[in-house]
Amino acid sequence: EKDLAVKLSDGDISAVLMCIDAVNRVKKLKLTNCINITGAGLEPLRGSTIIEQIDLSLVGKHQSPRLGSRPPISCKLVLPILDSIIEREGCS
Repeated sequence: EKDLAVKLSDGDISAVLMCIDAVNRVKKLKLTNCINITGAGLEPLRGSTIIEQIDLSLVGKHQSPRLGSRPPISCKLVLPILDSIIEREGCS
C-alpha cells in the first residue's frame, strides 16, 4: 500500500476521482503516504456535499514523522478546495 502511495501523482489522483464521480460518491478519502502530491489532484472534490473525511497524512500510524525531504503538498492548492467543501450548504 505504501509503495503505491509514494508513486501516486496529482494527475493519478485527479483521474481516479473523476472516473468514479467522487464529488457525488466518496465519503472518505485516505491518501496516507502520498508524499509526492501538491494537492491539485483533489480538485474533482471541489464543492462536494458528500465527503466527510479526507486524510492527507504524510506518514501512517506508528511511522516516523521524519521525511527525507520537504513534501510538495501546498496549502495554497488544498485550502481553497477544502473551503469549497466546508462552505457548501448543509456542511458544518
